[in-house]
Amino acid sequence: MNKQYQHDDIPEANVLDLRARPSSAAAVEPKQKKARHVDFLSLVEDSEQAVAKKFRGFFHRTEKAEPEAPEPPVSPVKVAAKVLPPLKHEGGFQYAFGPAARFALVAILLTAGVIGARLIGNVQKAKGEVLGTSAQALQQLVAAGSAAQGLQFGTSKNELRAAHDAFVAAETQLVSVAGILKNIPGAGQVKRAQALLQAGQAITDAATKLAMSAEVLTTPSTTTPLLAVVEQFRTSLGPAVTDLDRAAILLQTVKAKDLPAEYQQAFADIQGQLPSLQFQFDRLQHLGTFLSTFLGADGTSHRYLFTFQNSNELRPTGGFLGSLAIVDVINGAITKVEVPSGGVYDISGQTAMRVVAPKPLQLIQANWNIQDANWFPDFATSAKKILQFYESAGSPAVDGVVAMTPAVLQSFLKLTGPVEVPEVGETFTAENLTLKLQEVIKDAEKVDYSKPKLVMGYLTPKILARALALPQEQLWQLLGTMQEHLISRDIQFYFSDAAQQQLTRDLGWAGELRNSSKDFLAINRANLGGGKTDGVIEEVDSHDVRIASDGTITDTLTIIRKHNGVRNARFIHDRNVVYIRAYVPLGSTFVNATGFEAIDVKRFKMPSSDRTPDPDVVRLEAGAIIDDTSGTRISTEAGHTVFGNWLSAGVGEVTKATITYTLPFTLNVGGLWAKTDTYSLLTQMQAGTRAGFSSTLHIPDAWQTSWQGSTASVFVPEGDGYRMSAIMDRDQYYGLAFKAK
Repeated sequence: MNKQYQHDDIPEANVLDLRARPSSAAAVEPKQKKARHVDFLSLVEDSEQAVAKKFRGFFHRTEKAEPEAPEPPVSPVKVAAKVLPPLKHEGGFQYAFGPAARFALVAILLTAGVIGARLIGNVQKAKGEVLGTSAQALQQLVAAGSAAQGLQFGTSKNELRAAHDAFVAAETQLVSVAGILKNIPGAGQVKRAQALLQAGQAITDAATKLAMSAEVLTTPSTTTPLLAVVEQFRTSLGPAVTDLDRAAILLQTVKAKDLPAEYQQAFADIQGQLPSLQFQFDRLQHLGTFLSTFLGADGTSHRYLFTFQNSNELRPTGGFLGSLAIVDVINGAITKVEVPSGGVYDISGQTAMRVVAPKPLQLIQANWNIQDANWFPDFATSAKKILQFYESAGSPAVDGVVAMTPAVLQSFLKLTGPVEVPEVGETFTAENLTLKLQEVIKDAEKVDYSKPKLVMGYLTPKILARALALPQEQLWQLLGTMQEHLISRDIQFYFSDAAQQQLTRDLGWAGELRNSSKDFLAINRANLGGGKTDGVIEEVDSHDVRIASDGTITDTLTIIRKHNGVRNARFIHDRNVVYIRAYVPLGSTFVNATGFEAIDVKRFKMPSSDRTPDPDVVRLEAGAIIDDTSGTRISTEAGHTVFGNWLSAGVGEVTKATITYTLPFTLNVGGLWAKTDTYSLLTQMQAGTRAGFSSTLHIPDAWQTSWQGSTASVFVPEGDGYRMSAIMDRDQYYGLAFKAK
């Protein structure tokens, strides 16, 4: 029996419909029940029928090519952190009403079909009345969905109420019909049809409550502060979740086999969508709790260390730590923002820590300090190291670390418009922010080298003040934009409070280095001495997976980087030098590597005599070996095998490197017991990057796929297998189930 999937296998993004395509050679055998929903969390059974049973109900049918949100595993509250499907969005705002409307639409259609199939003879008139009322509910729900899509929450609320009233009317009609049908065989379906209608009522009740609370944000005349809005949501979501739980209980009383065949799939769709809705509302509750604590809703003052990561100079958690800000928050208001005029170097010059840097960092600096502390791809690990350096400098204690890339401030500026900073005589926009900051800081160094980052002290409070003062009808757009940045790790959090940190992990905002029980890949880049050139580097990564007939799996990763800078142009003419680490499943076996660059050992710096080994680095580098042929460093970190090596490119140059390795597990398909097995890949993005990525899977001729699916926008049959392609602005996933032909 294969190892069971963990919840961490599924990324935040939605999962596409995983059913086999009609054109696929893998047809479902006639004797097997329809298995229209796939769960890649637990593809562990040896029999195909058991796999099909596990698949059913975890992913609902999609109406578009884009992915829908998956049903969560058994415990929504516990798993909300692990699989947090984004709400359907348009124009940056995340909507919870689309799925609610779709569920209710299908519910009323299904109920109408059940009644239409059962009402006979003397009940034709009653049937017509029920169906007529159902049609009215249907129209109201369609209108509600359209209103919600257009941010017309007042209209949406009214339409949802009308839909609810129509459901109640349909139920009333059904009760009268039940009296007529009490002596007719098969009338038990009436009771179950009533349960369906009541479930529809519960769903529209939940959506209506959310729509009513949304008015706080969207009424232009209101002056309700953000914290009050958060509390309003948190208060209203409790009853909404109760409504969804009630709907789930009602649906448990309905058996698909009692429904007409033509409606059984629709019922399965409902069962697949309801857990997704429960998941989304549960996520919003977590969000409300997080924001209330983060903003000091209970009157507790919090101090956070904000770190600004320049993604034009990539480092493992998103970028070089050039600037810091200490921010005080209480009762939902920012009371103080302090930015060291010398940036991070004000701290590094006072730190009492005297430790040796990790070996690759020694190319530029052997004496480790706070500006290079974000060396670990796992943000919590890097944040703890940042705080060690920060606190050793005698700095005031903070409650957590918040890391941001320039993309976040750029999004703020898109909403606020240009922000003038008269202290430096510049106006900053979303378009010129990154380059303008680099120019101002560089010019300031010529005047007073001790205060190059003073511009951040002027600019940051102004942007935050403008953002918090946005008209309240734009707050939805702001929150939607922020969620996109959280998904792409442009914002990452770490908290010293264990409960708040766990909640952050549950929401998927802790910047964790993830793991998977099957295949996994995280490509991590650290610009070491390559200037601020990563913004002009174009990267395309390809991942080739070949499954041999005996089930062994060999992966080949190809990395191609092109330097699109301009000679003699400021900031983008330097040679780009990166140390690349590929994090793969623990126990993977290195085969070979090509195309990497050997760095002369004489170029590496020597640490000062007063420097001692850092315990975390000692553990990180323990047991590392170097491949003599390629120079690849092979090590273990955070539950992964890691392959590390160097690449560099000058202006106009293209570099290409490959790493080949075998996975620590094999697949077992076919044989005497006709076993089935699965393969999946979870690939994790690096904050501050947007590389192109594709993974091609090659399958043995004697196998066929029975299920397949992916979070990526492109996932298609190709040659002897499948290909997944995506821009890595978020984590991606694909998986397949196999059986013998």
